[in-house]
Amino acid sequence: MISILRPIVTVYFIIFSIFCLADDTVSTEQQTPFTVTVETSVQQITDIKTIKLKQSQLTPEIESFATLVNLVPLLQARATYFNALAQQKQAQLQLDQAQRDMQRVQKLHQEQAVSKRKLVQHKNQLELTKAHFQASRLNSTTLHLQTEAQWGKKISHWFLSENNPSFLALSQSSQQLYLVHLPLTIKNALNSISLQDFSASELTQTAQLISSAPIFTAAQQAGTPYFYLSESSFKGHYPRVIARLPTQENQITGVIIPSSALIWHLGQAFVYIQVEDEQFKRIKIDHKKLINADHYFIQHVLQQNDLLVINGAQMLLSEEFRGQIPAEDDDDDDDDD
Repeated sequence: MISILRPIVTVYFIIFSIFCLADDTVSTEQQTPFTVTVETSVQQITDIKTIKLKQSQLTPEIESFATLVNLVPLLQARATYFNALAQQKQAQLQLDQAQRDMQRVQKLHQEQAVSKRKLVQHKNQLELTKAHFQASRLNSTTLHLQTEAQWGKKISHWFLSENNPSFLALSQSSQQLYLVHLPLTIKNALNSISLQDFSASELTQTAQLISSAPIFTAAQQAGTPYFYLSESSFKGHYPRVIARLPTQENQITGVIIPSSALIWHLGQAFVYIQVEDEQFKRIKIDHKKLINADHYFIQHVLQQNDLLVINGAQMLLSEEFRGQIPAEDDDDDDDDD
């Protein structure tokens, strides 16, 4: 009898175990991973806030860098040039005076009021004055050409003109001049680029193309160098900033989120979106593009009309993990019995 019952009991336990495993599987599947439920009243107390995401377009960019141009050599060139112009003007006045003196002495010589020796002396003095004027003019012209050779015609014109608006903006630090070596993949100079400090502590600036930059140092970066003028200056006057170079590719579609929505766990970035009135879902952000200190551009994982949590995400993360801690069982009590 026992030998007959033993196989039956074994089969029973096998079938029972299969049903138990099936129940566990169903239970696990019913649990949505990375979700947390928070009652509406608690949401109000903890000041959870959301925004509805909108679709945005972004032009693909190549990230490079730009260096702030040291204006001291340009200012020195300006001072030297204007000093040369002053000497040229002084030589011009001396030449004008020498020519008038020569005309007067020639007239007196014709009237036999002065000797030929006196006339010759004034002629020699006039020639010396002419030579001095030509030397001063050549000096100022040479200084102008030297500045052009080193900085290009456009920037040289700014600094070697009396009251050029661009010179005034640079000298008063309301704008800044940057040198950018465009990568070899970019065939034509870009009319406009974006500049941003590496810490993203300041707003992104737009910089406009000025001219190509003459190469005057031995060590050069790959690509052609260009001068760019920022729309306004960075407060920090960073010697090196990020240069974002737009490409000719089509715009990409995504959403822009505030940086306050991001939370970090084990070195990875996450956000929460509200999927029901009292339910929130955690989403991993693998790829994000920094737009400025306050915003990121996100593709794929977030969609238009998603309700993004922008305040209280850290509390939701704590609540999610708190809910995953198993409740204490009564095993100790059973042992005591």
